[in-house]
Amino acid sequence: MTENKSEILNPKTDWVFKLMFSKGEEGNKALISFLNAFLKETYGTIHTADILNTELTRESPNGETYHLDLLVKTDNALIVNIEMQQFWKTNYPRRSQMYLMRLASRFLKTEPKEDDFLYAISLSVFGCDVPKNAELVKMPESSIIQYLYVELNELIVYTMKKSLEEYSLKDFWIRFLANYEEDKKSGMLEELCKLEEGIKMAEATLFRVTDEERRMAIELSDEKYRMYVEDERSEARREGRAASLAEGQEKGRCIGLAEGRAEGSRQAKVETVKNLLDIGLSIENIAKTTGLSREEIERL
Repeated sequence: MTENKSEILNPKTDWVFKLMFSKGEEGNKALISFLNAFLKETYGTIHTADILNTELTRESPNGETYHLDLLVKTDNALIVNIEMQQFWKTNYPRRSQMYLMRLASRFLKTEPKEDDFLYAISLSVFGCDVPKNAELVKMPESSIIQYLYVELNELIVYTMKKSLEEYSLKDFWIRFLANYEEDKKSGMLEELCKLEEGIKMAEATLFRVTDEERRMAIELSDEKYRMYVEDERSEARREGRAASLAEGQEKGRCIGLAEGRAEGSRQAKVETVKNLLDIGLSIENIAKTTGLSREEIERL
């Protein structure tokens, strides 16, 4: 069955990413494969992965429950919080640090017993560009709390230079997440599914996505976008205030606020349009979402 661009659900979209890992037995097998791709080398092979969080869910009409966030417990003593970042948010490093610290306090004990978990891990997958000056949280290797980052736009460059025979499990997942739309259109995705069982399972979950799930994906993506824009506007206002206070004049404060808002708003729109294009939205849909005209989007 041929799919047009608007029908393809890109796994770099936050909700689609989480849907494919929490959708039945196939989704769980895909989740285990994904975790092994990025954690096996350091923490050993993962055989089972149970989703812990039950409070952040959404029900569908067919009775299935889907997780909007993924907090996972593995059989090799890991608690893993998995996030897909569609848009870069300036407050993300600080927010992820605070969240993981809270998780660690719940699951890690000061006097470990045999069944206690040894590591709390934040595994962030970026479907957007990460600014070169971003201060991502890093911990000493000896720490039981770790922050791991997968920058798809950077890693895909190296993966695409390899032949399929050279692919590691990590390469398969980088390509699946970063190049999904292109590979699905060209037929290459079928080849990747034949070569790697975890990718086959992930694609099987997306193949079974219902119309209701597609609607939910669009709604939640819109929610994420609105949150992203508001975060960037708030940050611009804070920067504008800081600049103006440094000048010590009311006039400077007003100018700083105005410039901060304008520049923050413009930069947010530029990044948003780029990211929405990356995940496969048409210019018409982006125009409806952002309020920009087709001509403005094409200029960006």
